[in-house]
Amino acid sequence: MNICIVSPSFGHGGANIIASKIGKELSKTHNVFYYGFKTEANYMDLPEDKLFFYKKKHNSYIQKIRKGFETLYNSGEFTPSKYVKAEIAYLYELIAKEKIDFVILNTFVSTTYFARALKLVFPELPVIAWMHEAVDYSFNVLAKKYLTSFVEAIKVTDGIVCLTERDYQKFIQYNQNVKIIYNPVLFNNKEIASLDVEKVSFVSRLDINVKGLDILVDVANDLNTKWPIVIAANHRDNQLELFQELLKKNTKNNIEYVGPKKGNSLIEHYLDSSIFLSTSRVEALPLVLIEAMSCGLPIVSFDHSGANEILREGKYGVLVSNLDSKKMVEELEKLMSDKVLREKYQQLSLKRAEDFKLEKILPKWLMLIEETTSVVK
Repeated sequence: MNICIVSPSFGHGGANIIASKIGKELSKTHNVFYYGFKTEANYMDLPEDKLFFYKKKHNSYIQKIRKGFETLYNSGEFTPSKYVKAEIAYLYELIAKEKIDFVILNTFVSTTYFARALKLVFPELPVIAWMHEAVDYSFNVLAKKYLTSFVEAIKVTDGIVCLTERDYQKFIQYNQNVKIIYNPVLFNNKEIASLDVEKVSFVSRLDINVKGLDILVDVANDLNTKWPIVIAANHRDNQLELFQELLKKNTKNNIEYVGPKKGNSLIEHYLDSSIFLSTSRVEALPLVLIEAMSCGLPIVSFDHSGANEILREGKYGVLVSNLDSKKMVEELEKLMSDKVLREKYQQLSLKRAEDFKLEKILPKWLMLIEETTSVVK
């Protein structure tokens, strides 16, 4: 079967990396193509002959004006597909040329842009929406200015893959074929953390609001221990400059930024710590939590839908409610002062990490493709 995975990019970012990895695994039994329509990147070394990019650039200033006028005269919303007609046409050509049998639209952006257009021109082509974003964040923030288009898109797809039970309960209201398939952990580390290193690891991108980096600074300033919080993170645009400005508020100087990490250096980053911390305000299914758990790290995280799903309401790690930085400090200091407690949570982390191994996830994708194809065709 010829499968096409459509994504804004195949570069940095959890959703892009996961899509690349699943595509590589599917290519062992299927012929998989990749279409990146926003940026040219190949973080996971996808085969160049199967990787396609839309390379022309839009005049962002003109597009912004057009969207502004449409929003003004259309009850505060615009229609994203109007502004990506060339990208849609490129995908049509790719589908026809490569005789694509199945399309996976990776992220809410791909779904909103392409789902309705594909089903209009190729009504018998199975199209799946793969939603990596937390559902509340998708509906209330990300798609707020084109909610009508977003809802229409998820309605016309032949199925939706989401990451949590909370996401499922929302999407099932619009589409009767919704499946929860976890994102897999991508590396197979042979070691686990010794839990003797007096460091807290933190892995993220430098998005201050979403990743709660402002709260992280508050937490760091309130800690009464010498344990540093060591951050590995990538960034884009002016995020690094904004983060460096924020770090000036870290009065205890106990936050260390070590830049982006990948592969073995990322594994070493996890292993060179004894607790993993997440201060994100919202996440769908944060890959970094799963990676940290597979390295045997105890987890302390705010109680958003993604962490709740992974940690099973606190069964497999520490959840802190209501973005309470004081409570987070309290939970961190408990773990810092008690290695036996860290060892308890290490075993819980390792047990839960088993559920996110690729060998458990891939069969669910293969079954979904087979079932959806048989129904649509």
